[in-house]
Amino acid sequence: ARINLAADGLLAQSQAAAQDALTSAELAASEADRAQASADQGVADTTAVLNQVQFSGNQILVDAEAVLQQVIARLLAVGLPDSLIGARGMLLKVKVDESGYELVHTAALPRFYGFALSSDGSELLLTEGRDANFNAQDFLAWTLAEGVTFALHQNALEVQL
Repeated sequence: ARINLAADGLLAQSQAAAQDALTSAELAASEADRAQASADQGVADTTAVLNQVQFSGNQILVDAEAVLQQVIARLLAVGLPDSLIGARGMLLKVKVDESGYELVHTAALPRFYGFALSSDGSELLLTEGRDANFNAQDFLAWTLAEGVTFALHQNALEVQL
């Protein structure tokens, strides 16, 4: 009878341990379900935020394009030249009929002409330019002018006005 009592006690302990294991497994499954639900909600929230960011970014691009088109329309309306190729050193001037602007050469940007002797003193050298930096002390004589042409022929200076 003692063996039966001992066996019954072991059986009761095994059943209790099995019940505890089952309860723990059910609790773990419940926690896993809650974690999955939380992860699913996190994915849904993240997707919603990304969709909102994409929508907002697209709207910003649409708005920027609309503003750019307005700016282009206004620039075209005032008659600005559409190309600057070949216009180096030129200025914008209002057209005589005030219908827009035109690019023009101006005496406000004169050409530099500098005269110096060659290193052996046998030749008169002409240096000219509009855009470079010149040191006037490097030349025997110099001038700033527009519409003047200098030429050296047989070591003689010729000026055409």
